[in-house]
Amino acid sequence: MYKIKIIALSQILMISCDSGDHIRTYRLPKPDKVSNNNIIDEKNKNDFSLKWKTPDTWIEVQGHSMRLASFNIPLSDGNGDVSITTFSGISGGIEANVNRWLGQIGLEPLSLVNIQKLSLAGTGKLGNYQYFKLINDDKKETAILASIFQLEARTVFVKLSINAGEIIKVESDFRSFCESIFVSG
Repeated sequence: MYKIKIIALSQILMISCDSGDHIRTYRLPKPDKVSNNNIIDEKNKNDFSLKWKTPDTWIEVQGHSMRLASFNIPLSDGNGDVSITTFSGISGGIEANVNRWLGQIGLEPLSLVNIQKLSLAGTGKLGNYQYFKLINDDKKETAILASIFQLEARTVFVKLSINAGEIIKVESDFRSFCESIFVSG
């Protein structure tokens, strides 16, 4: 009986010491949702404040809670809607945000390579930014001008939803507005 146990134990050891390639899976606990970076971002969020020079024809309006500011641009064909938002980190990245905007005006998503081809570079008081002029040629009533500032710890978005026929009237003001934005305090 003792001999059988030794043989069984030696077989188990030989099998478990096999050096063949086997798939191994492990379960690891998820990291805590509150990390040091999030604590720093929440502290800096309260200290982060922007200022800008608003074009004379723009009217500041009450926006929803996610916006730092909202403006209407009175036009012959309704109003353009300008929003300024900011989020910690990269906030989904360029590709996800531009594709969301493309969807808002009825266009199909693009690859990051094609999105970068649409992008124009800009520089303002807040730093370098990417500028996008998105127009649905089939639906002239839908267009977006947008700027994305990717700062060290956060991203700032400036977006104008407008009728495509009105872009020529406001594009220069929009670009000047984006270039005037700076961190205050």
